[in-house]
Amino acid sequence: MTDVKEASGTLSLPEGQIKLIFTDRSRMRDVLESLGIGTILKKESGEPYLSSLPYHISLTHKGDLEIIALSHERVGVDMENVTIPRNVDRLSRLFHESERPTSLYDFYKAWTAKEALGKMRGTGITTELLKEQTQGVRHFDIGEYLVAVAGEGDIVIENYQ
Repeated sequence: MTDVKEASGTLSLPEGQIKLIFTDRSRMRDVLESLGIGTILKKESGEPYLSSLPYHISLTHKGDLEIIALSHERVGVDMENVTIPRNVDRLSRLFHESERPTSLYDFYKAWTAKEALGKMRGTGITTELLKEQTQGVRHFDIGEYLVAVAGEGDIVIENYQ
């Protein structure tokens, strides 16, 4: 389930929910502050975390758009602009044979799924992850962007743009 609503200015995160916060990159600090999230820190591996709240966090950005994913459980989010050309034939051999893309959109669907899953696991993209069959990642389109979310729970989107 994906629910989209305009932002309320306070952070509420029920169990079993993944909250996706959409914002302009230039407003990210203000949005985080208004929600009481505070500073996002990074582990040595580069994985983001929150010192002040008991939530898992994942980040992605393209252009001016930033997405912050929050959950009580591990979560990963990624997005790509599906209009940017890629050499699908050359890149398709990187993936599990059941996921080899035949179109540009299919490539981005497979790639964002791997990125989101790698973020959720805290490993990033590895050769092993590329070769394994991806499961449990949900996708949706926002304009020219494809967004992938890895994690358990209903997805709720709050827009702070």
